[in-house]
Amino acid sequence: MAKPLPLTIIDDKNIRGVLAPSKVLSKKLLEDIVDFLEWSSPEAIRETEKRVREADRENSWIPGKEVERRLKKRMKSSK
Repeated sequence: MAKPLPLTIIDDKNIRGVLAPSKVLSKKLLEDIVDFLEWSSPEAIRETEKRVREADRENSWIPGKEVERRLKKRMKSSK
């Protein structure tokens, strides 16, 4: 059986959250969690939907292969 993670979960009327040792919750994972929360707000969802509608109207989508090519080029130039 898997050993449970050493997490402290707080859930009361005034505050909610998770506390964890840094060995369990890396900075990157913490950033990902914060991003998830920020991008899950109703305002962020509306803004994303608006941008998708605009891109659809303007037919301004960039194909995935082109995004990949540009990313590879950018990664090479940043070295």
